[in-house]
Amino acid sequence: MMKKISVIILAIIVVACSPSNKNVLDGVEIIPVEVHKASKESSSFLEKIEIIPLETNDSSIFHKCTKVIYDKSMDIYALYTSDQFVFTFLGDGKYIDNSKRIKGQGPKEYNMVLDINFNPYLKGIDMLNPYGTIYTYSPTFELLSKRQFKPEFPVDYLMALDSVNYIFNHPFVWTDQEVSFINLKTQQSVNANYEGTISGNTMSHECFHRIGEHFYFVPFGVNYYFYQIDAKEKKLTPIMYLDMGDAEVKADGLPGRAVGKRNSSDEEKSEITKEATERYLFLKYSQNLLPILKFFNDDYVYVYLAKTDRGYGSHFIYNRKIKEGSLIKDGKPFIMYPCFGIVDNVLLSICYPDMISQYVDRKLMSLEEIQKMEQLTEDDNLVIVKYYLK
Repeated sequence: MMKKISVIILAIIVVACSPSNKNVLDGVEIIPVEVHKASKESSSFLEKIEIIPLETNDSSIFHKCTKVIYDKSMDIYALYTSDQFVFTFLGDGKYIDNSKRIKGQGPKEYNMVLDINFNPYLKGIDMLNPYGTIYTYSPTFELLSKRQFKPEFPVDYLMALDSVNYIFNHPFVWTDQEVSFINLKTQQSVNANYEGTISGNTMSHECFHRIGEHFYFVPFGVNYYFYQIDAKEKKLTPIMYLDMGDAEVKADGLPGRAVGKRNSSDEEKSEITKEATERYLFLKYSQNLLPILKFFNDDYVYVYLAKTDRGYGSHFIYNRKIKEGSLIKDGKPFIMYPCFGIVDNVLLSICYPDMISQYVDRKLMSLEEIQKMEQLTEDDNLVIVKYYLK
């Protein structure tokens, strides 16, 4: 009898100690996100902070940047603006070129692009038209390739898997949590599904990631899963899960809906949009802490958490090697600007020059970096901020 009681007690302990008592698949790495206690000192998780002012001249100035990407092998930043222009800069901030002269209707020009991504196979920048055209330009905007395909539904984000195979994301209203693998040579298309999307609340403009020789998918919106892309089998496999404990948002009881419905009519699309907006706005003005920006590499996981439109938001940085996390919360130990990517141990952000002093910890900056910051004026171009992680 005592043996049976011991077994029952042990089972209860195991269940109680499991990550938030969730049904997470075996083999999925659990990332415990501590959302309540801020780290005391920025020096406990940051080594140093550097800034890279992007060159300022009549051709390089831009406004309302919606996406920033960096390619380490080319040492180039590409910035996509709200008016669908692309600007390129070297890693040290030196201006290269912009795409203004090639936006139009000409044979070597582009029109209506929704996304950009580096293409390491053609050594250029892919620019995506949602109805099935990929323009690939050099960093100086010479046309390298123009390829077309026929997507079943419009596409809004892309990544090259090799010289002819791509993966695409669909706007939520067209499908139910679905990506498409397309071979541009054969025009063959294979769809793959994923799960876990609770709402569309997001700050992210990137869902596909290349880390070394592997590819990954991080769903937009409130979704606690990270997926690995199997380019050969054309499927998505969950590999990580953000465990936010009692701060996790549950889909049960929320108004509206999070995702679309495949092959829906125009009337259904209108209803889906209405219901998705209802849920988006409900969470936007709720007290829930939402993971609205997230990415990772082999060593770190970064999550930007926010009660949307209120406060500074929180930055959670998790070291996968030593399995320890750090939290910047409500501006403590300092105010950090939301990041757009990570290269090795460096988190990258971009900020207006007249705001930069608010988003750094001077104790982690060299005298040279501080002087560089103090020389900036409000008329200068934007500034890349590099947060070096320990």
